[in-house]
Amino acid sequence: LDLLDEAQRRYAAWGITTAQDGASADDEISLLQHAAAAGRLDLDVVAYPWVRDPEELENLPPPEGYQGGLRIGGAKLVLDGSPQGKTAWLTEPYVSPPEGWPEDYLGYPLLEDDTVDALVDKLFARGWQVMAHCNGDRSGDQFLDAVDRATGTHGAGDRRPVMIHAQTVREDQLDRMVELGVLPSFFVAHTYYWGDWHRDAVLGEERAARISPAASALARGMHFTVHNDSPVVPSDSWRLLWSVVTRTTRSGAVLGEDQRLDVPTALGALTAEGAFQHFEEADKGRVAPGGRADLAIIAADPRKLEHAALADIEVSETVKDGRTIYRGDGAPAL
Repeated sequence: LDLLDEAQRRYAAWGITTAQDGASADDEISLLQHAAAAGRLDLDVVAYPWVRDPEELENLPPPEGYQGGLRIGGAKLVLDGSPQGKTAWLTEPYVSPPEGWPEDYLGYPLLEDDTVDALVDKLFARGWQVMAHCNGDRSGDQFLDAVDRATGTHGAGDRRPVMIHAQTVREDQLDRMVELGVLPSFFVAHTYYWGDWHRDAVLGEERAARISPAASALARGMHFTVHNDSPVVPSDSWRLLWSVVTRTTRSGAVLGEDQRLDVPTALGALTAEGAFQHFEEADKGRVAPGGRADLAIIAADPRKLEHAALADIEVSETVKDGRTIYRGDGAPAL
């Protein structure tokens, strides 16, 4: 619990008031439930248990409202690995395959098609939200095929299935996502942390310039979010904002200039769109009458800063449900 307290302090220092535990193991769910019962959650936490087999669904706690700051949001599938590790499942070969693999190496799936179909079908039948980790475009096809089949069986509805990471999602896949109601959550921070590596050794110039194509989603009027995927990278809201707006790599190159977003749109992808993706848009994500008093008070207006300064924004205070949970001046939270 002490480590969980420290994690919450770090999130609050970045202005975060609702966090997602995006692939929860059984012991992690138990820890969060214990923290919630003990009144130790300063943030709202939405957890998605990680499922690999349809039979596991029988033992999962069903999605329901918040209890002590914890809510089960649905279930999480992991369909492939990572592009930086060259384990994402692609439709076109890696520029440079891992040592010992052939030149036509595409990565690989983590679940068979039949298993993914069965999982998505059962989740749709239960009315649960499904989030699927899809870094490679081939794993994206696998997920969209499963959603298409489940929709055909159970009908259309406001289920908001989410493709997590969607790093190499293609333009035709975005069109299909619009038709199926699938929402992308882009791991845009990759442009900084691994952008040069993606360009030079993983995807090549053309595909690397399109990783996490947020502007393409925006052009289609899609709901989408951006994220950090902690602990892969720190949950630093402001470096993420900077990455979405500039798409600058570690070497200082710009990776996919045409996929950059303006500051207000990027802020929306971090706030209002996150609330929408969690079915919480009625009272979160915006400062509006009747909404939750979840606020990040920051030292500068991002809309007026030079883009290079966005990563260095400082949080003065973070407020959760009207209670201060972080003070930038070191004073104790209330």
